[in-house]
Amino acid sequence: MSIDAIERAAAAAWLPGESAMLGEWHLSAGDGFSRRRNSAVPIGPLPNDLNGRLNAVADWYTTRGLDPLYRVTPLCDPAIDDALEQRGFLLEDPVLVMTRSLQEDEAADDIVASPTATDDWIATELDALGIDRVLVQPWITAITAVPSPASFVMSEHGSESVGAGFGVIVDDLLGVFEMAVRPDQQRRGHATEMMSALHSFGYREGAEQAYLQVVEDNDSAVGLYHSMGYEVSHRYWYRRAILEGR
Repeated sequence: MSIDAIERAAAAAWLPGESAMLGEWHLSAGDGFSRRRNSAVPIGPLPNDLNGRLNAVADWYTTRGLDPLYRVTPLCDPAIDDALEQRGFLLEDPVLVMTRSLQEDEAADDIVASPTATDDWIATELDALGIDRVLVQPWITAITAVPSPASFVMSEHGSESVGAGFGVIVDDLLGVFEMAVRPDQQRRGHATEMMSALHSFGYREGAEQAYLQVVEDNDSAVGLYHSMGYEVSHRYWYRRAILEGR
């Protein structure tokens, strides 16, 4: 599974509300909540007029009430990242992209699944993340427009839903997103059960491999994914501009 194939599948799995191209650079904006869906992705070599390109990116985001944010992947010329650093763009949260093959159905207990994001799924996800629903209405709109085939799963504890996540298949690749378990229910196997349910969904739908993104210093999640057969494909990170007066 190539880096380019993973990045393209991930971009198609959860479309931003608005996007634009500047040369080979892809700009996206939407809910203001997800960094991945509200960032510029430089691709290819260093532009001849880097200052002009950076100014154009800044204008595009500031007119939408957002700080310029870059997501730097291995598809970006390292000279671009160096230039951003020299201009004071702060590095945020390196992320690991991990992959594994899908070869069989996997047993999963106490899982509720739906092909769309139900109200119960949204409530469970936001409860696990500790986020007030009124703060993320654009995110909710985006999550209800995820393309098919998709599976939104919840893990049950008694009569309660205590964890949520979803998977989307694009080009025979299963992308796993928004895995979250309520803090008081963590380390009790809920994430494992949800992952197994999503792997089985992907396998039955013909996906051959799965990928996910996890913050590099989230040792418990990285350990879980390694235990389930995931290996690191590549890393990316963010660089954020700090604007005067903000």
